Amino acid sequence: MKTTKIMKSITALVILIFVAQLSYAAVHDPKEANELKTTMKKYVAYPEFAKENLQTGFVVIAFNVDDQGKIIVKAINGSTPEFKEYVEQKLKDVVLENPQNYQDKTQYYRFDFQLVNDY
Repeated sequence: MKTTKIMKSITALVILIFVAQLSYAAVHDPKEANELKTTMKKYVAYPEFAKENLQTGFVVIAFNVDDQGKIIVKAINGSTPEFKEYVEQKLKDVVLENPQNYQDKTQYYRFDFQLVNDY
């Protein structure tokens, strides 16, 4: 029980640090930020398993981009292992246009999976 509490505290601290890094990280070029957001939304949609179970959550990543525009994840954390695994799988298919715009920079991105009512 004590070990579980310590592990939960450590996990919460890691998530807090990672989210803090995201809040201070910014893409310098608004065009790059828009391209990144558009591409991520195209490849990583709200997962079906979450819709079926009415789940919400988030995943935060730190990544680099290789010469071919593929994402190389440096760090990833999420509210649940399922969301984290889902994002990891989806990112394998992502190819960013103009990879030279992202090279030599660590990028940060946050996926928020929230229930939305479509009225």
